[in-house]
Amino acid sequence: MMNTKLSFVLFFAFFIKNVSLAQVAEKNNAYWVFFADKKGVQFDPYTYFHNNTIERRLNAGIALADITDYPLNEKYVSSISLLCDSITIESRWMNAVKIWGSNDKELQQIKSFSFVKVVEEAVDGNLILASKQESSSNVLKEKDLKLASQQLDNLGVKTFKQSGIAGKGVRVAVFDAGFPGLDKHEAFEKHRAENRIVETWNFLKKNHEVYQGGTHGTMTTGCVAGVSKDIQTGLATDCELLLALTEFNIREPFKEEEYWLAAAEWADKNGADIISSSLGYSFERYFYKDMNGQTSLVSKAARMAIRKGILVVNSAGNEYSNPWQFIITPADVDSVLAVGGVDPETGYHISFSSIGPNSKNVMKPNVCAFGHVCTSNKNGFSQVDGTSFSCPLITGFAACVLQVHPEFKGKPMELFDLIQRNSSLYPYFDYMHGYGVPQASKVMKTEAQQLPTFDFDLREDGLIIKLKEINVIDAVTQAKKPFYYHIENEKGVILDYYLITAEEQEVVKFEFRIYKKGQKLMAHYNGYTASYTF
Repeated sequence: MMNTKLSFVLFFAFFIKNVSLAQVAEKNNAYWVFFADKKGVQFDPYTYFHNNTIERRLNAGIALADITDYPLNEKYVSSISLLCDSITIESRWMNAVKIWGSNDKELQQIKSFSFVKVVEEAVDGNLILASKQESSSNVLKEKDLKLASQQLDNLGVKTFKQSGIAGKGVRVAVFDAGFPGLDKHEAFEKHRAENRIVETWNFLKKNHEVYQGGTHGTMTTGCVAGVSKDIQTGLATDCELLLALTEFNIREPFKEEEYWLAAAEWADKNGADIISSSLGYSFERYFYKDMNGQTSLVSKAARMAIRKGILVVNSAGNEYSNPWQFIITPADVDSVLAVGGVDPETGYHISFSSIGPNSKNVMKPNVCAFGHVCTSNKNGFSQVDGTSFSCPLITGFAACVLQVHPEFKGKPMELFDLIQRNSSLYPYFDYMHGYGVPQASKVMKTEAQQLPTFDFDLREDGLIIKLKEINVIDAVTQAKKPFYYHIENEKGVILDYYLITAEEQEVVKFEFRIYKKGQKLMAHYNGYTASYTF
């Protein structure tokens, strides 16, 4: 009949939704103590917040002195400190402290205080850094320069450069496991010279020393903003940076989501417009049903950051080749811009990138970028894999968009929506690519309206899709552009989705007898999307 080549067919591992891979953690005498109120506490936002935070909130109509911004009641904290070995985190947003070392008698006394709302056991789990592997070479080669150019060309760096857009005036907070060498690296010389690394904090050691630990943060920051005389690896070369060391070593078990929460509060205080987070949690401590954007502590922290006017960009994760398969938290939050990875050689889903939806059938990931990149490391540059790096590429893109649209400062959902709507597949979407790769040409309105690239040919027994042109080559990847389609139910939930490399103009046939009334076909090819309802 038709000569079609199915690239891959995707289906969900439904057993994950019903069978837990979560590990049962040992009791560790760590607890969260939530307070009932903040009685008697005073707060002056103008002395506490950075001017950029004030501007962000005023621009978006966000309260400068919400009760969640007030400090904790010091008397409450002092009373708790007498009944535990240590307090590791104080959270204004959650009105809570994280404590260690209380015995049963002390714990009962803490619970009896009238100002204590509830005490919850804190269970340790392993944090996932969404990187796969790193090449060993630190000397720039021709293939490194080519990849660095491609990873930015794929997002439209030339269009931004023509308008002088590089994230100027936008403050980005990077949460990661260490930034060794970044204080001397040539890729950040411009940031140092112009004092645009504006604040740092090590949440484990409670000091400003972040230029240590694993190189992961040095690499992700390079994908946000790295540039030197020889190579550019990120789009937002003019942005301001906040560097938060929230975990110490990528080869050791990680502690709590508490550091992410603390870093988010710190980022808000210090004027962040965007948070870039290439880490998260999955099967070590959660069921798939918990990937609902509401259950995990880190998802609650991300939602609060967004309420405060900060765009949160998070890696989707690298779980597709593992039994888990799905996105990690906080990428599961509906208002977090979750970023998947595409293969530079094909232009579509890279083999390891986690898929959606979240457990509430919210579409994830939202957008994608290269999942194999060239970026800065401790001593130079190297090629690395992971959605850890597609995420900061999109962060850099978002910073550029915010420079173009300063009216979105403090309005993360407007920025979120604009990035989705100006992505390569929009309005088509699926659970591997989201809406595709964001395009600067669409944001800057320099791209011509796409004419139809295929037709629906209705026949008595079914529907045939006919391409107007086959074997269209992508300008960046030099690969053939695939034909995308999905079938969704009346609620917009995708039932099946596919990629096809077409060898003939009649690319696929849909027999009416197979589909139920009300189900919808959505198809995309070479920038054009169309739908048909059965």
